[in-house]
Amino acid sequence: MSLVIRSAEPGDRHALELLLAALMREHQAAYPGAYPAFQPEVAAAYFAAGYAPRLGTDPSLVAVLAVDRAPVGLLVGEVVTRAVGRPATVGFVEWFYVLPEARGQGIGRAIIRAALALVRPLGVTDIEVASVPGDKQWARRGWRETRRSYVAPVAHVEAWVGPEEPLYDAR
Repeated sequence: MSLVIRSAEPGDRHALELLLAALMREHQAAYPGAYPAFQPEVAAAYFAAGYAPRLGTDPSLVAVLAVDRAPVGLLVGEVVTRAVGRPATVGFVEWFYVLPEARGQGIGRAIIRAALALVRPLGVTDIEVASVPGDKQWARRGWRETRRSYVAPVAHVEAWVGPEEPLYDAR
């Protein structure tokens, strides 16, 4: 094995696309209710295209690749400073993935160590991840749930707020 863990560079767009598409395919199969019926390759290309021009130039973008002759894992996240709430400065992990055939070798931990080295100097005090309902991996690793998100179809929200009412009599 010739594993290299490094910051992603502008030329790594294709590697990001491959790994993001693999992650999305795996998650669509495992959590079909949480992932819409999109084409992973199209979505991965969209996200990778957004990251590519920022790689190596935007200090708030954290992108780490694990490469063993070919890309085998990645972590992409953002350093976010909140105007309200604690912790104020967090590293938000948007994508974290290791190919199934490369798991169990410490690659994920090595990727996380590299990302931590990048965010510590930026004042990050906590790392935050989001997951889909039913994904218990973070709780198994000792992370605690801090918030919940709620979603409703637009038709439900429209019914809930009701029709528009005049705020005053215009006479």
